[in-house]
Amino acid sequence: MSRYRYGVIDYVGDAVGLRGREEWTLTVAEDGTRTLRAHCRMWDSGIERDVVHTVSPAFRPMRTFIGHRMAGEFLGEGWFVMGDALLESHLLLREEGRVSQRIDLAAPPPFFVPHAVCCDSWIVPSYDLAAGGRQDLVGGFRSSPRPNGATGPYAEEMTGIAAALVGEETVTVPAGTFPTWHFLLTSDGGAEEHLWTTRDGDWLMVRLRSDRLSSTYHLAELREE
Repeated sequence: MSRYRYGVIDYVGDAVGLRGREEWTLTVAEDGTRTLRAHCRMWDSGIERDVVHTVSPAFRPMRTFIGHRMAGEFLGEGWFVMGDALLESHLLLREEGRVSQRIDLAAPPPFFVPHAVCCDSWIVPSYDLAAGGRQDLVGGFRSSPRPNGATGPYAEEMTGIAAALVGEETVTVPAGTFPTWHFLLTSDGGAEEHLWTTRDGDWLMVRLRSDRLSSTYHLAELREE
């Protein structure tokens, strides 16, 4: 049977306090394939999101489902499949109706960002820890260009994203105290985010700080089976 973990992430705004919450489960199959399932709610913007995101043992994205609602109304949903040379999606969007994508790939994408916060930490397994320093993360995709993911979903390549390892840090959040990797992520014309992930092999999101969104996201609960 798969190994199972359950977590909660709180979205905390600098001015408004708790502005959203995300519940997630992680299953790790015997072959190392991992699946994150997340339900995300942003009370200040009315966005609600369901995500099922599966990666290979090397954390390369394989397939993803995303469904969006805003202010209680359907916004869009889609299924994405990523192979070595092709990314395909089948989408149902409120404005455009049924849409399909076929994107030829030069190489398997190292990450896919479906805008569940728990999945953001799966950007950095493609980072070369041994090399260190600032590294451009190329060939990855995202489901929306907006920081809160409130469009589409629709696959587009991420450009101009880089990561730098700040160091190893022990971080305390409401869920407990964790040994972490601390990364500085730079994207979208210089916007910076600080990301702390577990060092236990699952690369779980422990804390994420976004000045652009004036918010901190932290692990509020973690249970294991």
